[in-house]
Amino acid sequence: MDQAAEHVLDALPGNQRASLCFPFDHPERCAWQYTPGPRRGVSLADMGRKPTKAVRQLLTTVLSQAAHTRVAAITGLEDVLDESEGGSRDRHAGDYWTAIFGEPGDSAWGWRFEGHHVSINVTVADGAVSTTPFFLGANPASVNDEGGRSVSRPLGPEEDVAIALLGRLDDDQRKRAVVSDAVPTDILSGELPDPTSVVGLGALTGLPASAMRADQVSLLRALAAVYVNRLGRELAEPVLARLDRELPAFCFVWAGPASPAPGQPHYYRLEGPRFLAEFDNRQNRANHIHSVWRDPGGDFGARLLPEGDRDLS
Repeated sequence: MDQAAEHVLDALPGNQRASLCFPFDHPERCAWQYTPGPRRGVSLADMGRKPTKAVRQLLTTVLSQAAHTRVAAITGLEDVLDESEGGSRDRHAGDYWTAIFGEPGDSAWGWRFEGHHVSINVTVADGAVSTTPFFLGANPASVNDEGGRSVSRPLGPEEDVAIALLGRLDDDQRKRAVVSDAVPTDILSGELPDPTSVVGLGALTGLPASAMRADQVSLLRALAAVYVNRLGRELAEPVLARLDRELPAFCFVWAGPASPAPGQPHYYRLEGPRFLAEFDNRQNRANHIHSVWRDPGGDFGARLLPEGDRDLS
């Protein structure tokens, strides 16, 4: 990862290199967003071919091949949106910005790749790697051909596994899991630097894993793994190992119809020790997904850094 980041810097002209680099303690490092709009750093649209390829190679140091494919699909949806909106918001598939915080190879440094519906935040401290917040969204969430067949559904696994888990619950379990018929307007943690400050996210309401059968716990684990496996194997495996140890303390929360049909809004939250996944499909007649994986109290490498370097404000 150090080398890949250096290749990005080496491929840029001096003025762009200056725009892409920030001190590690710069407040921009924790100022993440998933809504449309320009970011600090340098966008793919403004880079030449060589630095653009270097950024893609940097992404592969974190992302699994499947996640890299999904990120490419999500960024490409900006052109689909632009066409459907008649160009009114001037969207472009190159509107994704890279920023580097600190010096690659230092004891603590980080980088971000971000634009509409993608926010990948990486912190490296003494060889350990933090990769949250990790946001992926999609609008439209599903694009179909003339025969009604889906040709693009980059966040299908996040949706399908959760619906399968909900469908596996018995009536009493479903009553505990479904906490509201109303669906939140968005993921509850939003763009806050630390989701522990959101009222309600600290309480494990809903259906705990301890009240599930073994086959249901297996689906719960599969749902958490959908988010963890956005990472390449080397980064994902230790997180999955910890997940297996802590899975009995996890809890599943659903809002919306207990048996959602296409076009019906729905939301879920999967919460456990050092783990929060949120999913919302409400906008555009439930064809616009927001999903995020976070580590409450540990985003932006907070667990890896000395006490004085953990300020997320």
